[in-house]
Amino acid sequence: MNAWERQQALARTTTVWALASVAVGGASATRRDGWWRAFGQQNLGWGAANLVIVGVLEVVRSRRRSRLPNPDAPTVLEREQRLLRKALWVNVAADTGYVLGGVVLWCQPRDTASGAGLAIAVQGAFLLLHDGYHALECNRSGSSG
Repeated sequence: MNAWERQQALARTTTVWALASVAVGGASATRRDGWWRAFGQQNLGWGAANLVIVGVLEVVRSRRRSRLPNPDAPTVLEREQRLLRKALWVNVAADTGYVLGGVVLWCQPRDTASGAGLAIAVQGAFLLLHDGYHALECNRSGSSG
């Protein structure tokens, strides 16, 4: 899988996860219980943010690709692979922080902090696995994979 294809795969998976997060969040955010409401609000927020991010990145990817004389040239694919790999490893570091921060909040005695914390930890864990998998695949596959 080349860098362009990998970016599309990342976008597809993230979109499905984001839509599921919005659905779970919407169902939970309306509950009276503070824990569930906080859990739902966090999932709604993360889902909405991920949808916006995917949309913006897809526009940027499409424009960048269309402006290149030969987007499938080996040198272009190698450069895109390097850039994507770096971005994914930066994301892995951030995702690890989300999981750790979420766990700290989850362990708090306040229902709202605990519910929000679990949602953050779950969102971060998904992103960590997702970004980590694709980062490792970028390392393995080179530019033309």
